[in-house]
Amino acid sequence: MKRRPRRKRKALDIILAAICASSLAAAALIGLTILHEGAVYSDISAVAGAAEGGGIDWEALRARNPDISAWVSVEGTPIDYPVVSPREGDPQGFYLNHDFDRNWSFAGCPYLDPRGTADGRHALVYGHHLNFDSEMFTYLRNAWRQEKFDTLGDMYWSTPDGGTMRLHPAFSLSVDKSFAGIQRFDLTGAAETRTWLADLSAQASARADGCDDLCAHATRAVTLVTCTGNFAGGRARTLTVFVG
Repeated sequence: MKRRPRRKRKALDIILAAICASSLAAAALIGLTILHEGAVYSDISAVAGAAEGGGIDWEALRARNPDISAWVSVEGTPIDYPVVSPREGDPQGFYLNHDFDRNWSFAGCPYLDPRGTADGRHALVYGHHLNFDSEMFTYLRNAWRQEKFDTLGDMYWSTPDGGTMRLHPAFSLSVDKSFAGIQRFDLTGAAETRTWLADLSAQASARADGCDDLCAHATRAVTLVTCTGNFAGGRARTLTVFVG
């Protein structure tokens, strides 16, 4: 009778050790995957920067993947990535688990909402939250908090037809993934864009100094979207809006 608790404890210790070993193995695998995918995007960045006279080599990027639509870079963050547009026939969220070369990927590739365009009044861009601040849009997961938002610098948004535009971080909020307010792709002019931005910014939990003035003079916006929570399957999304 006295031995049973010891046996139970020994069995529990074995189970816990197995769980621990599995967790460490999974963490190591994820870490190696992240390192590999970081190298992939470093290579793409080198290709993009090979244009004569500086700028982005769109021709080289198109040769590698014709889905290229833009390049996004945000000062003060690790965000510096190509942005793609899913092609017709791609399943929804294809680029959440495929990289720029359309290979399966843990990190994916930032991509445009297909209802908008890179040069439109509003471009909505999705990117993963991977629990590593240096990867994809993870840095933005808490941008809805004022102290995190205040660390953001300007965005440089480059497209093949529009060149490079500098946009300013205006506001951020955390919402349910079904939030309708951000899903505007039919803005017809500057006045309508400014009205929409004013309404949206009033709901924000983090705002730039001079946010109202930024929105009142904006002609376009780019929104970066990522998951707010640390676990897959959550409904919360962080929206960070840059205007120019």
